[in-house]
Amino acid sequence: MENLIIPNWHPLLVHFTVALITMSAVFFVLSKALKSKADTFELVAKWMLWVGAGFTVLTILAGFGAYNSVEHDDVAHVVMKIHRTWALVTGAALLIVALWVYRAKEVSSAIVAASVVLMGLVGATGYLGAELVYRHGLGVMRLPDTSGAGHSHADGGGHDHGDAKSETSSHEHADGEGHGHDTAKPEAPHEHAGSESHDHSGGERDHADDGQGKAARDVDPAAVSEAFYTALRSGDVNAVSMLLADDVLILEGDHAQTSKAEYMAGHMKSDMAFLPNVTSETLSREAGQASDSAWVTTHSRISGTYRDKKVDATNREFLLLRRIGDHWKIVMIQWADK
Repeated sequence: MENLIIPNWHPLLVHFTVALITMSAVFFVLSKALKSKADTFELVAKWMLWVGAGFTVLTILAGFGAYNSVEHDDVAHVVMKIHRTWALVTGAALLIVALWVYRAKEVSSAIVAASVVLMGLVGATGYLGAELVYRHGLGVMRLPDTSGAGHSHADGGGHDHGDAKSETSSHEHADGEGHGHDTAKPEAPHEHAGSESHDHSGGERDHADDGQGKAARDVDPAAVSEAFYTALRSGDVNAVSMLLADDVLILEGDHAQTSKAEYMAGHMKSDMAFLPNVTSETLSREAGQASDSAWVTTHSRISGTYRDKKVDATNREFLLLRRIGDHWKIVMIQWADK
């Protein structure tokens, strides 16, 4: 039952508020325009206003639940705060008008005008809510497949794994070794790009010069970072899933995802909308391996324009990997401003 309404009841309740308050204003206007039906229209308008006020209280309460629980980036957070302010102002005005109408002996022209203003306030607040859903993707569990990948923090809180200019661009690693990256080629020299389906079942297709046992034991952490970035950038959901451990911990600023399922159902889709809009430069990279664990830290600078906002930031990505059976999986990711 907890997933019956996703992410909560706010999207359902808000429609009652919009419909009732809008139609209340319409009937208030009609009560003045059509004198023969004035009493009937006034009664309908009043009850719609009062019932709408009740739904508005429930809508605002559910809205606070969404505000504190829905995954979002920094840009969307600004719009969320504006939407919240408009909702509180609109709700307060609505309750005042509802009380005014209840105490008034007759429906005056001022009440009719107030109802029209209320309709405008509800419309403006609803528009901001629509912006959050349709422009920023809040509360949306699934988006259509896209060709890009990235992180939704357009103000620079994003993360990046390499050069977004080209999938085949080369990167200089900390040890001075150039790394040519193109996941479209099955012969790419790392464990996570060894087949057309991004098979991670073992080492027989990776590092052909090594034995199967060594391929299973050793890993190139930098290559895993590149493979993960490319999977996100190309919208390859299956490859992302294969690279992540089920209990992966993903830390981004004040946000945390504690499982692969949580990340793929939420923040991954915003990651898959960011990178095509920016270019990036790998500044430095350090990696290491100890037995069945490995790590890689990448510092990079990204720049570009995302959702009409300039992006220019230096970021740090930390990946922790662990060998689980014959597969190397990412068990922790931390993305942060440098």
